[in-house]
Amino acid sequence: MRNADLTRQALLDHAACAFAENGFERAAVREITRRAEVNQAAINYHFGGKEALYREVLRLAFAALREASLLDEATVDRVGREEAVQLFIRQQVTALEKHDQLSRYLRILAWETLAPTPTPIYLDFIASAKLPMLDQAEKIVRRFLPAGAARAEITIATIWLTHQVAPFIRHYDLLSKPPLNLTIDRHFIEQLAADVGRMAVAGLNARTTAPEASSYYAEAQMA
Repeated sequence: MRNADLTRQALLDHAACAFAENGFERAAVREITRRAEVNQAAINYHFGGKEALYREVLRLAFAALREASLLDEATVDRVGREEAVQLFIRQQVTALEKHDQLSRYLRILAWETLAPTPTPIYLDFIASAKLPMLDQAEKIVRRFLPAGAARAEITIATIWLTHQVAPFIRHYDLLSKPPLNLTIDRHFIEQLAADVGRMAVAGLNARTTAPEASSYYAEAQMA
């Protein structure tokens, strides 16, 4: 008989693959259990259902991303603000090269961040979980905005920064296929990280020279 811990881990591993490939809604329980070589009742037994399984995968995803991060609060404060942006972008892009569990976790989050409507499970999860990626992005953004920047302005810039890599992560498998036909190798990954990082820096630097936007958000906040 298969060890219960091995079955649980197999379900988590194959669920991560299925969610990364298809997103939560299109990932089929039947496919997850087929890959894990267990019966469909195993998901209910170990997790209580597909939604609870997804929540556990999300928890593992954020824990893994936190562990693999090139940045922490001390680093964000220590390095120059433009270098902090480059590191923030690089830690997301370079994970794609590994084709491992970390890259799958990034793709799961990309499904959520690019979806017209994120799943209620994801929204509930991020409402109660500590999200290092958002915390890092906000600290970086604050270094580019005026000291008295309105909360709305900070939030918008933070969301913008965290989404710079998401399209490449979600559609990674399509980049090498027609009509794009890109060669996805280490050089491409390095160049993508450099280019997106440079563009993100330029976008944030542009905010420092647009005081009228800060004034608008401040006035809107008081209205």
